Amino acid sequence: MYLSSLVLSNVRNIDSARVEPVPGINWLYGDNGAGKTSVLEAIHLLGRGQSFRTNRMAAVIADNSRQLRIFAHTQDPEHRLGVERSAGAWLGRIDGQPAMKVSAFARCLPLVLIDPENHQLVEGGPALRRSFLDWGLFHVEQSYLGHWRRYSRLLRQRNAALRDHAHDAVLDSIEPLMAQAALEVESRRVSYTHRVMEALRRLEPELEFRLPELQVAYRPVAADEAGYLETWRDSRQRDREQGFTRDGPQRGDLVIRAGDKAVANRFSRGQMKLAALMLKLAQAEVREQGGGPVLLIDDPVSELDGDHLDRLLSWLEQQPLQCWITAVEPGPRDRVALFHVEQGRIGAVV
Repeated sequence: MYLSSLVLSNVRNIDSARVEPVPGINWLYGDNGAGKTSVLEAIHLLGRGQSFRTNRMAAVIADNSRQLRIFAHTQDPEHRLGVERSAGAWLGRIDGQPAMKVSAFARCLPLVLIDPENHQLVEGGPALRRSFLDWGLFHVEQSYLGHWRRYSRLLRQRNAALRDHAHDAVLDSIEPLMAQAALEVESRRVSYTHRVMEALRRLEPELEFRLPELQVAYRPVAADEAGYLETWRDSRQRDREQGFTRDGPQRGDLVIRAGDKAVANRFSRGQMKLAALMLKLAQAEVREQGGGPVLLIDDPVSELDGDHLDRLLSWLEQQPLQCWITAVEPGPRDRVALFHVEQGRIGAVV
């Protein structure tokens, strides 16, 4: 899958712009503050429903404007996507029909983001790694979102019962269904982690980043429904006192190790950035039959030395993936499509 056109209006300092990218590597360059990252932000907003730079939609809308607009045309498969966002509301359309679910846009525009905060995937909290797993699963396992929503609904019911100091009979009625949903969620996370691990093994000789061999694993709370039931029954008193369920998929974590040590305790910051980059590229490798995500890579030149950047570009050139890269300087013209960004204006370099 790739974008064949992108039209932006009132996105930060971009009043109006149209980009017609190539299916391969698209390199956006220009001075700091020119609007390069805003292009990636707009694509992310279209595909994920939110910015990766801020939680405040008002900050993304251009000054003196009340709303922004983003339109895109995708190929393989073909879709027409459009959103209009104000600070407090939004309208969306897919192929000319109203669409108000972020999940519908995410299905049409799968994304993998690699930005300067990427190292947080390795050294940050478990929530970031759960998000990594859940977004990856969303695009390769059609039923996963339904299982996660079912578990989340039952989790809210159990938490409400805990806060209300409900009788054990109430919890006895919720927990068997919750255990079924938890097993569905976590068994899929385990399977997906194995696929990421296989992709890492393929990537290591191709990228030659010379890192100690990475190992990833997901450890579920229990091996079967009976195990979840036992865990929650044993923790009822504690959970009642705290008012929420401590154990379950909502607290799962992806364990990332090199040898016998956690990567966060063994690697330097530079190595952690490379490890996180490899995990995101492995996620791009684990893709749906017949298509892959769009890669958004923000400012890799400042994060990678020349040798690692060249290895990354060589790998990207061989992949059936569209990639958008931002940088201050122009990239190698014989390997990428160049777009110059200056004061919110975007022009193809021919």
